[in-house]
Amino acid sequence: MTNTPGKKSSRLRCANQAEILRTHQRDDEFIRVIKNKFVDLLHQFGKYKNFLPFIQGEIPFKLLYFIFTTGLGNQTLGEEYTGIIQANLETKKVPSLSARIFASLLECFGEQGVIIILNRLKKTINNPDNELTPQAIICLNKLIDKLKIAVPYLIVIHKSLFYIYGRYYSLGRRLAGVDYAKVYGKRPTDGVAWGLRFLGFATIIQCILRICQDAGKLDNENNSIESINQDTNKCQLCLEAIPTTTTPCGHLFCWCCLGDWLKAQAKCPYCREHVASSRIVHLMNL
Repeated sequence: MTNTPGKKSSRLRCANQAEILRTHQRDDEFIRVIKNKFVDLLHQFGKYKNFLPFIQGEIPFKLLYFIFTTGLGNQTLGEEYTGIIQANLETKKVPSLSARIFASLLECFGEQGVIIILNRLKKTINNPDNELTPQAIICLNKLIDKLKIAVPYLIVIHKSLFYIYGRYYSLGRRLAGVDYAKVYGKRPTDGVAWGLRFLGFATIIQCILRICQDAGKLDNENNSIESINQDTNKCQLCLEAIPTTTTPCGHLFCWCCLGDWLKAQAKCPYCREHVASSRIVHLMNL
C-alpha cells in the first residue's frame, strides 16, 4: 500500500457500503481459517489446553492478520477482492502507519477498553477514602451505569450511520480518520446501497427505543435500591424515626416503638425471638 502520486490521488472515490462490507466479510472468513489451522496444529502437538485462553476469541488472530497486511502497507485479501484501499479521503492520501494501528486497536479493544475504564472509575468513586458527598457518589454511579448501557448502542448507531452514508466502517476508523477509496473493479448496483440505508434508519430507531427502555429500567432499579436503603435506616415499626435501640438478636428500632411493642408481647418484632424488656439496649453516638 503506497501513496498514489500525481493526479491519481485527486481521483480517489469513496468506496460504497456494499464493497466495504464485502471486504470485511472476506477478511473475517480468512481470519477464521487462520484460527482453525492454528487450532488443528495445536491438537496435533497436544498443546491445545496450554493455549486455550489465547485462542478462545479471534482478537489475537485479527492482530496477526493486521501485522502481515495493513501493518506492512499491503492490502488485505478482502480489499484486493473488492478493489478498494484504506485512505484518508479528506487529504486524498493513504493513512499513516500510526493511524492504521490506532484504528485497528480501537476496533479490537475499543468497547472493552471503555467498559474497563468505566468500571475502574466507578470503583474509585465508591472508595470510602474519597471526599465526595453521598449525593455526588449517587449521581456519578447513575451516570456511569447509563454510560455502560449506552456504549454498545453507540457502536451500533455508528454502524447504522455507515449504512446510511457509506463513510467510516467503525467508530475506531472515524476517530483515526481511516476510510476506504475505490481504485479498480466494478461497483455493486445502487439498489444494494438503498437497502442498506433503509436498514440503517430502522436500526437507529430500534436503538433509540431500546436505550429509552433500558434507561427507564435502570432508574426504577436505582429508585428501588434507594428506597430499600432509606427504609433500613429507619425504625421498622413506625418507618419514621431513626432506630436507636437494639434487641439481643441484633434488630434495630426506635426506643418508644420497641418499648410499646414489648409491653404487648415479649418477642422481637422482626424475627419473633423472645426478648425481655430489661434486655433491650439504647445505642449511643448514632
